[in-house]
Amino acid sequence: MAIMTRRRTKPTYTQVLQAVRELAPQDQRRLHDELAKLSGVYLAQPNSNAAAIRRGRRLAKVVQGELTTALDGSLEETMTRLRGQAWSS
Repeated sequence: MAIMTRRRTKPTYTQVLQAVRELAPQDQRRLHDELAKLSGVYLAQPNSNAAAIRRGRRLAKVVQGELTTALDGSLEETMTRLRGQAWSS
């Protein structure tokens, strides 16, 4: 008998990242090497210098401003209007 659940069955990016961080360094390297064998998949550390963080925060404020002025309906309607019909596909 199958049990149906509403819980998310796929892990989120944050959950995967946390699990990788808990691995020993040699296991992280081995995982990285295995993923590198797959086409188009790679792991990269985000740029964490001060200039990149400032730029990210500045861009986030721009996006928040756009959403604040454009958000007069549901998020779905707003994203469709801003990005087009295929924004989520």
